[in-house]
Amino acid sequence: MPFITISPSQELYYVLWKPEHAAKSGLTFLFVHGLGSSSSFYATVMPALVAAGHQCLAFDMNGSSLTKYSGKDNSIQDHANDAISLLRALDISPSKVVAVGHSMGGLVAGTLATELELAGAVLIGAVTPSEAIAAAFSQRITAVEQNGMEPMADSIPTGATGSKSTPTHHAFIRALLLSQTAQGYIGLCRAIAGAQPIDYSKARCPALIIAGAEDKVVPMAGLEKIKDRYV
Repeated sequence: MPFITISPSQELYYVLWKPEHAAKSGLTFLFVHGLGSSSSFYATVMPALVAAGHQCLAFDMNGSSLTKYSGKDNSIQDHANDAISLLRALDISPSKVVAVGHSMGGLVAGTLATELELAGAVLIGAVTPSEAIAAAFSQRITAVEQNGMEPMADSIPTGATGSKSTPTHHAFIRALLLSQTAQGYIGLCRAIAGAQPIDYSKARCPALIIAGAEDKVVPMAGLEKIKDRYV
């Protein structure tokens, strides 16, 4: 399996899918997953992009799935720095990168958009830091500290999905959650709870902001704030 060492204490699992014939744009889509997820979250959309001639790169964040928890809780900035280190190690120019982030991953992709000269960013239900978000994820920390990942696996697959989700979706999400260690999951919760609002006015690339009509974690109002700050 492909792993890459980005620091003395951190080794990332990643997947890099290359097209047989590259598109003229030479774009690389960098996919950043959300809390309790993994690089596999994007496995259904990557083949079509590769078929269109684009390169696709996804990785498991510190403490997620196949990337072992380093023992250090990373901030959103730390996770963004890991993504930058991965691009550098693979010799991928940020100017050819479209950063795609879901939920917590949207915070990472948004941070990259304000710090690098990216080709673009796609923010899917990106978390917008607030006191309410901090409180909610602090509660998750307590639940996992007391009972491990089972409460998350029992509640999130049905409680945090939309009305069109299927039992197969629920089973996939449950499997993703149970692939996490409690320590790694708690570290990511702390990153969200301690996150500061991103100054999207500093963004250096165009962005597509996607909202879920039934998103129970990130309401439309939060994504409207991102749009207003972005422009």
